[in-house]
Amino acid sequence: MTIAHPLRTGAGPRAADHTARTTPPAPAGVAGLVAAEGAGAERTGALAARTWAADAALGAGLVLFALGAEHLGDHVVLAAILITWGAAETLWAVLALRGPAPLPRSALAVLLVGAAGWVVVQPATRTTIGTADLAVVVLQLAAAMLLAARLRAGRVGAGRGNRATGGAATPVAVGAGRQLAVMAAGALVVATVTVPGLAATNAGAHAVPHSEHSVSWLGGGHHHG
Repeated sequence: MTIAHPLRTGAGPRAADHTARTTPPAPAGVAGLVAAEGAGAERTGALAARTWAADAALGAGLVLFALGAEHLGDHVVLAAILITWGAAETLWAVLALRGPAPLPRSALAVLLVGAAGWVVVQPATRTTIGTADLAVVVLQLAAAMLLAARLRAGRVGAGRGNRATGGAATPVAVGAGRQLAVMAAGALVVATVTVPGLAATNAGAHAVPHSEHSVSWLGGGHHHG
């Protein structure tokens, strides 16, 4: 009678302990959904986090341009800061849409400081808080949240890749059709905030008849006091 040796078959307490140590924990939260798409190739969740963050940053940059132009006559220094901030966010967004997102931690800081800074500075302009002000804060916070999720997912995915055993299949990147659908969905959602925000500025009011934009859900227009 033949007796199987535990070292030959891989059975026994050592093998079970090795399996327990090499099994990666399941990630949780929004970043977990992104990381669960797999490491080594950008899948749907990672693509959505990157492109939607870029869309939101692009929308915020455009609204910052419009707000800066609006304050050129009364607050020149503030206008210059807004335009510079908008240019930085717009440039980052364009590069991030091409992928991969450049300088993600620096971009995260810029987005958070921009949102918090406008909340603090806006009352000093002595203008009514309007749609443009709300839009620029919401867009920057949304971009920051998505970018933070992408960063955390990247760390989780890297950790899983380092602990992975040999012979694991390489994940396949998302197809072109799904990629277009994800990017279109993000652009559509961001546009519902960006367009009313732009329309509420002086630049937007001169571009098209103001009555054509319904912005009641975001608040009133942006007016000088």
